[in-house]
Amino acid sequence: MKEHPRVVIIDGTNSLYRAFFAIPKLRAADGTPTNAAYGFVTMLRKLIREQAPDYLLVVFDARGENFRHRLYEAYKATRDAQPEDLSAQIPIVRELLLAHRIPILEVADFEADDVIATLVRRAPEDAQIAIVSTDKDLMQLVGGRVVLLDGIQERRYDEQAVEARFGVPPSQLLDLRALAGDASDNIPGVRGIGAKGAAELIRQWGDLESLLAHAAEVPSKRAREALLSQMEQARLSKRLATLRSDVPLPLELEAAALQEPDVPQLRTLFERLGFSRLLAELGSEGASRAATASAPELCRIETLGEFDALVAELRALPSVALAAVFGEDAPMNAAPAGLAFALGAERAAYVSLAGGGLLAAGLEPGEVVARLRRLFEGERALPWSARETKRLQVWLAEQALELAAPAFDVELAAQLLDPSGSRSVEALALQELGLALRTWEDLAGRGAKARPASEIAVEQVAAWAAAQACAAQRLEAPLAHELAETGMDALYRTAELPLTRVLARMERAGVRIDEAALGRLSRDYTSQLAQLEDRIYALAGERFLIASPKQLQQILFEKLKLPVMKKTKTGYSTDEDVLEQLASQHELPLQILAHRRLAKLKNTYVDALPPLVNPRTGRIHPTYHQLGAATGRLSATRPNVQNIPIRSPEGIRIREAFVAAEGCRLLSADYSQVELRILAHYSGDESLIDAFRRGEDVHRRTAAEVAGIPPDAVSAEQRARAKAVNFGIIYGSSAFGLANQLGIASGDAQATIDAYFERYQGVRRFLDRTIEEARRQGFVRTLLGRRRYLPDLASRNRALKNAAERMAVNSVIQGTAADLIKKAMVEVDAELAAAGLRTRMILQVHDELVFEAPEPEIEELRRRVPERMEAVLPLRVPLVVDVGVGANWREAH
Repeated sequence: MKEHPRVVIIDGTNSLYRAFFAIPKLRAADGTPTNAAYGFVTMLRKLIREQAPDYLLVVFDARGENFRHRLYEAYKATRDAQPEDLSAQIPIVRELLLAHRIPILEVADFEADDVIATLVRRAPEDAQIAIVSTDKDLMQLVGGRVVLLDGIQERRYDEQAVEARFGVPPSQLLDLRALAGDASDNIPGVRGIGAKGAAELIRQWGDLESLLAHAAEVPSKRAREALLSQMEQARLSKRLATLRSDVPLPLELEAAALQEPDVPQLRTLFERLGFSRLLAELGSEGASRAATASAPELCRIETLGEFDALVAELRALPSVALAAVFGEDAPMNAAPAGLAFALGAERAAYVSLAGGGLLAAGLEPGEVVARLRRLFEGERALPWSARETKRLQVWLAEQALELAAPAFDVELAAQLLDPSGSRSVEALALQELGLALRTWEDLAGRGAKARPASEIAVEQVAAWAAAQACAAQRLEAPLAHELAETGMDALYRTAELPLTRVLARMERAGVRIDEAALGRLSRDYTSQLAQLEDRIYALAGERFLIASPKQLQQILFEKLKLPVMKKTKTGYSTDEDVLEQLASQHELPLQILAHRRLAKLKNTYVDALPPLVNPRTGRIHPTYHQLGAATGRLSATRPNVQNIPIRSPEGIRIREAFVAAEGCRLLSADYSQVELRILAHYSGDESLIDAFRRGEDVHRRTAAEVAGIPPDAVSAEQRARAKAVNFGIIYGSSAFGLANQLGIASGDAQATIDAYFERYQGVRRFLDRTIEEARRQGFVRTLLGRRRYLPDLASRNRALKNAAERMAVNSVIQGTAADLIKKAMVEVDAELAAAGLRTRMILQVHDELVFEAPEPEIEELRRRVPERMEAVLPLRVPLVVDVGVGANWREAH
């Protein structure tokens, strides 16, 4: 054995879990999940290249219970079951390790941590040991020759880093854990003492036994009493957290000497799993070197001359890839701290906009943007790409530079390729390029302790932005290839990319609200809530905290003896579904529901809207999230205009506060029953198609055909039932769900559904065909090619499988509706611009578009907007758009 050998021990369980949640949900061609395997093997190969270990092995937890469960029956009892997609990848990872000729260790009755502790104890005294894990238990081993590495985020924990994180050195970490416990392992600790208090106590007394011996002397009454009453629990917790270093190992360290991998076997595995970049590495040393390239060469622009030279260099490029350093503010309020421009795969320039550099030379951000016009305007305007393209467009337009739609948006492409995965540039760079980039959180911190860019050294911010810009540029080609392969390139380029420009304009336009009207409404709602509270207290026979689930449980189930409908971890459920079921037995649940709904409207909208008014524009500016739902639907925040109720009188009153500017009117254009029309198109059902072509009331016709009576004989109740079934088909309602909605017996609901399918057999065939194709492919596809992957279709859990089947149908219908409204927004926006109209699109809510139009343009808008919206997508049935005009949103809708 050579002098100072380097030993790398990978905590396989920890690293596999981290890779699973860090990488988007990749799948091989046969549908096998591969994201955890890809992340793990990428990390593994990077460790081999960068750490150059002499000895390398991987340790996994042994299956089943271990000796700690005999010490404490509830050990790890609160952990969730391992995700099925992760379990399916463990055999794949074992194959990959076997092909790399890396030994795997797992020892029955022990955890991976114990095996690792034993390996550390038995390693040669002069060995340098790196443990690849983020497990807190293993941090007690850190010190001297032992460090802990985070293989995903590339953090390194030595003694100083451990102490900085926990407040005590590694040698005292075990005593701290004995007091603070561990929720993830269900180690109890001492109730009443948290991590911070535990650190203070251990620093003062040195170790657990010394502290317990002097427990009566602890100044804090709460800590003192907790220690005196829970001494044995503290000692038990320490035994549970103590790592065993006497595990019988089935191999010696020499067996873990690093070997050359079995390249033919790796090639076979990489081909089977679809790991194209790793496959290329096997035959290209150059590709391997590129994957481990260091940070891009960075040029910081400090003078006007340097900036003009940068613009000239950028003009000579075929396209511009950039990254902006934005903070957490809403887009209309946010100015970037700086801009980075990629000048090649590994070279970038950074322009600070937050101080120093050009600003110190007297050049304002607006003047910087003005000089960028040469890149983006005129006949030689360059195509551009970035992350956060919509946000960048909002800011630049506020600086009087309105860009053309981007040529590429990295995060948008990634989210389209995998709606349930991670769309961060960092995850994509690791997945596609083998690059481990620092996240912004790594630089600034997380949550309340996060620092703004202005408090971080410019050198660090510039390096981060440069890496982002270069990675975005390099990611364009592989992502574009994937979009083409999956058939989503046309959707991406004709709908999603141009929509970023439309949404940027909408966010800048905003919408005017009547603050005085909201003030009156707030006072009215306050009065109504007070009346509801009096009624609730009278029905309950006592006063209680209405918003407290615990107190409501006591009133409903202990005092009033109402039947328990659903149990939760904290008692009995009092959610909306439960209260609706109980409302037929007692009036109190009905009044609670009314109170909740009114309080939510008041808190979420009536009182929350005025503070969102931008003082400069006098309007609110919702932020739209382009792929905010897995179906492709838009979502909105600050405020969430999508969720303002339109069927309740209270919700309608809120819409009255959304008003037109002086000299303008609001025009609402709303697709009529678009999801049912899409269902008719897909199913090809002749009766449904005929009803829409004739312009009939489809719910009345459904009721008539199911009941076998003339349409004019259909009652209001029969029509309501038919409507519930029509929409229930789209949303996958069961007989139980339909029964609850209509207040009828489950048997009657099932009979209604059966009669519906007997009459509309085309719909039944569509549902069956969609679910069967989804099972075979692992995904569903909308009319324009948008995919949604549904791995739970293969789940052994019946509830998850049934939910995935409902999602399959819903995703086809709702996803096509999402594609439709997005295409409509792009085409209507282009139509308004081409016609030279001053009308602005200001809101999008589900299937409705809202415009603010100068009064002289209203009549032309009445004609143009529905014509364009109805022609967006050719279906077997006509699309119909209902148009309304008014001084406020309620009148227009």
